[in-house]
Amino acid sequence: MSELSGAVCLDGQETSQPAEAGESAEDGAAQRVRSRYGTVERGGHDCLICSGTPNIQLRVERGLSVNDDTRKRYGKQTMFLDGVYAGGPLFDNESRQYSLDHHQGCVRAFTLATCEQAAVIVTKGLPLSEGEWSLYVNEPDLDAVLAAWILLNHGELKRNGNELLLAVMPFIRVEGAIDAHGLELSAITCGVSPEIYKRERERIDALLALERQLKERGAWTGVNVIDYTRKLLEELDRTLYPAGYLDRLVDVVEVARVPLEKRKAWAFLCRSHQGIYAVEAQLKQQHEKVGLVVLDQGDGRFTVRQTDSFLARSLADLYPVLNDRDDKASESDENCWGGSTDIGGSPRRTGSALDGEEILRIVQEVYGGGNWFKRMVTRLKT
Repeated sequence: MSELSGAVCLDGQETSQPAEAGESAEDGAAQRVRSRYGTVERGGHDCLICSGTPNIQLRVERGLSVNDDTRKRYGKQTMFLDGVYAGGPLFDNESRQYSLDHHQGCVRAFTLATCEQAAVIVTKGLPLSEGEWSLYVNEPDLDAVLAAWILLNHGELKRNGNELLLAVMPFIRVEGAIDAHGLELSAITCGVSPEIYKRERERIDALLALERQLKERGAWTGVNVIDYTRKLLEELDRTLYPAGYLDRLVDVVEVARVPLEKRKAWAFLCRSHQGIYAVEAQLKQQHEKVGLVVLDQGDGRFTVRQTDSFLARSLADLYPVLNDRDDKASESDENCWGGSTDIGGSPRRTGSALDGEEILRIVQEVYGGGNWFKRMVTRLKT
């Protein structure tokens, strides 16, 4: 990998980047289609979300600066990355507002870089799966975007006792050392062997190739930061996930989630070519408190699976409401929602007239969980 593949907008113009050596144009296009990152509009601004964590939005706004007074305008569960917060340490557990940065007044050489702070806060158990979170970046450099990648991918990184996080920590550590100490001292201060340092430096240099090219051409300040950040997140996926791992993640797209019974459990809406039990297994590896899964198989075909047997309601309570709301459902000719108390599906002959969001809305209505849905579900821009 010599540079970011795909198209990046420069001064509003889209520029095609060459595919990797040995990769056909069709292969490159297929990789781009299978991106896990999409753009949504929230609050009048384009933000990035990851299909595995749609409750976390990443906003990239050049020049954004927040201080102790203006941060009060931002909601709870907000993280300011790499220079967005212009002040001292910010670690407010009451509002869940945090700044990950070489903050004002710190001794830079003794303070972890933003990407390393992100790894620490994930390991410490920051509840990123609870509610909505907002991440803010004011310059899409590698340290900031890597920190965002860690937060967006926290569930996978923490699986099996932080197995994947442990595997990518040398990369994070080398990038953190470069950011904190510069290239001259990074090999000494990163604490890894010369062989590992060389390997990680090569991967970092490859990721930085396009940024360097844009700066040499004087085009960096005019780059579309949302497009560029999305491409860099995609390259981090391909660089840091093991071979074959990414294909499984891309095949299960989490569209939305809602709380049930005052957040006792969560209901998830997913799209996948895999079966319901495979999707359920993956969700349980990524999230705690998986209570119910709605699997959208396309063409109005849905499977519903209640995974928590101890919820106050069951699917037997859900089917009648779905049948009442679904214009294609007809109990008289057995073309209706139905099944057992823990697994069932949409009308077999015609499929459902409801879309996934409507079904998830009804699930929350039947099982209870508060008026949260409108803030959680956002369609990806195409």
